[in-house]
Amino acid sequence: MSNISFDKKEFRSLVLNLKKLNPSSGAPQLANFLQQSENPPSLQRRQLVTKIRRTLTRNTIEDKKRSGHPATTSTSSFQQKIKTSLRLKKGASIRNVTSNLNRNGIKCFERTVHRTARQLNLKWFKTRKSQKLTEDNKTRRVICAKQLRMKFGVEKKAHKWKWNRLVNTDFSGKFTLLPFQNKRNDDIWAEEGEVVPPVLINAPTDKFKKGIIFWGGISSHGLIPARAPINFTEWLHQQPPQKKRKYLTGDLYAKFVTEKAAPAIKRVFRSTGVIPIFRDDQDSKHRTAIVMDTINSLFGERVDPEIGDSKLADVWVIENVWGAIKERLRGQQFNDASELENQVAQQWRIFTVEKCRQRMEEIPDRLKRVIDQDGKQIHNHS
Repeated sequence: MSNISFDKKEFRSLVLNLKKLNPSSGAPQLANFLQQSENPPSLQRRQLVTKIRRTLTRNTIEDKKRSGHPATTSTSSFQQKIKTSLRLKKGASIRNVTSNLNRNGIKCFERTVHRTARQLNLKWFKTRKSQKLTEDNKTRRVICAKQLRMKFGVEKKAHKWKWNRLVNTDFSGKFTLLPFQNKRNDDIWAEEGEVVPPVLINAPTDKFKKGIIFWGGISSHGLIPARAPINFTEWLHQQPPQKKRKYLTGDLYAKFVTEKAAPAIKRVFRSTGVIPIFRDDQDSKHRTAIVMDTINSLFGERVDPEIGDSKLADVWVIENVWGAIKERLRGQQFNDASELENQVAQQWRIFTVEKCRQRMEEIPDRLKRVIDQDGKQIHNHS
């Protein structure tokens, strides 16, 4: 307690005690007594009388309750509650934490919680999506991980080491021209009864976001293709018959592998002296008879679809490549497909041959972690 607060309460206590001893005395008489004492207050008489009268009226030594919202962010106990509620907690949004605190009797606002979080140097991280695994999936993952390690090798110096021959390919998922928009930020403020112009109240949006799907691969000899991933969306729209919306089929995928994927892989491996081992994802369209025959005719060896389980997305490093590029381009807006394609190509070239080699050599260790964790999801940094 500060000295000022203590002096105030001491003065009020003295006044109230004097009043009890002299019930008939009013503020002027009590002021006379105090001014004639050994330590008179350093106040003018009018101020002293006013202060005594106010104390007698309130009849308490406690401070008067202040108006407005109490300052809570400066208290260490409030900051500790915020830190405990927010830090490393799932579903701990500013809104949820504020609501929980208010339900527990701690009155505060969202802006107060947000400001306190910033003062505590807490940073918000967007959660990453990961595949959902059943018990059967986990069991299957362990079996596949053991088979892959046995077939392609565990140590780089081992005779059966084949990871330097593997080409891990996949489609990127859609890169959109426009960033994700929070509809809550599209509202318009207006006075009650005011007519909002149509140009403001209407928010035109595309039913299907425009974007590009790319195809690419990673190997110990670098990314494939080396300069930029293949614009699969553009290739798909060039295939007959020309339709507004076109979907990938097994026949089209076989044609794409023949015309685009295989030549790109062979260009990278031409000077390496090793034969590439092809691996793609486990989409059902990639397992049709025509696709299987096409890949078998183009590549001497491939990862058996029965071994390369579809639930090993956290093991195959091409997923990390696409994830890293998407993270770097998050929130950016592109004027056209050409600008988006150029930006993706720039990010693609950041992955050096050495970095790709390191990533490919991590696969046996990732498989071991799957085995050690009984098939549970493993987490890798992009």
